[in-house]
This record gives sequence, C-alpha cells and structure tokens, in this order.
Amino acid sequence: MDSKMQDKWNVQKKFSKTEKQLDRAIKKMEQRHPLEDWIITRISAAEDPITYLKLEAVQWLEEVYYNSSGFYLDLEINFFEKQIARLETELNLIHQKEKYSEASANELMIRFNKNKNAILKGVQNMTGKLGGDEKHYQGKEVIVSAIGVEWLDKNYFRKNYLKNLELYKLELQRIKKEQKL
Repeated sequence: MDSKMQDKWNVQKKFSKTEKQLDRAIKKMEQRHPLEDWIITRISAAEDPITYLKLEAVQWLEEVYYNSSGFYLDLEINFFEKQIARLETELNLIHQKEKYSEASANELMIRFNKNKNAILKGVQNMTGKLGGDEKHYQGKEVIVSAIGVEWLDKNYFRKNYLKNLELYKLELQRIKKEQKL
C-alpha cells in the first residue's frame, strides 16, 4: 500500500467532492502530516501535471478527514496505530510496547515539551481520572508513576503521542523500503 497510488480525479469521484473540497482536504492533510509523502505530482505525456495520492492518503481521508463518527485526534491515533500494526505484520516484527518509567515534573516538561503549569494541570487531570496513587511527592518535587506517565502520554498530551506514532510508522516504512532493495 505504501507505493500504490490513485489519481486525484478518481479520489474526488470516490468521495463525491468538488475539486475545491478535495484541495482543502489535501491542504489540511499536508499541514497535519508534513513528514508524509502522500501526494505525488507527475507530468503526463501531454505536459500536463497529474496529481496522485498514495492509497494510505486516500485511506486517511476516508477514516479521519471525512469521518464524522468520532473526535478528530482519536481517529488519527487509531489510523496510525492501524498502519503500524499493518507494517509490523508485513515486516514480521513483534510490537514493542513503549516502556514508561516514573518521572518528575521537570522530566515531564522535557518529555512533552510543555511548561510546568501545563504538566501540573495534566497531572491534576490524571489524578482526577485515575485516583491519586500515580502521583507522590519527593521533597517538593511531584513524581508521577510509570502508569501515570503512560496515561498522560496517551490521554492528555495526545498530540505528542500522535507525533511519536507517525515517526515510528515512518521508520517502519523506511525499513520496509530497505528490505525491498
């Protein structure tokens, strides 16, 4: 699926969208995922540019952009998790779950690239959702358990989680491409 493509006109027809509507979707796709190479432009024999979308992009449009059955970020996370599972299966890799470890608020600031107020608000939110055993104090420093760090990653700082999923998927695609050579 990584290298299979469909021309823009057929994608437009598939989703019953105008060219302007599809262009807006493609622009949003490029803004949200600048590292992906989902759009290819080729020159035809008649010197006309033809835009192609990789099938993964078409699938993203279907499962995320044009899907109104869920929250946008949840749909994106599900999409990338599904792509990772597919690539791991194709590459015969065993899924390596990320190992989370206990961290201080200062360490979480670095991990999530957020200021201390944002981290403490996330920890407060986590404590409200999970109970409170995931947080303790060491002197004046807030320490979050491994379970709490995982919860913050997957439920509170989800844009960061999505970015890591996308980077991992790109790494798997790179490995797959190298194996074909």
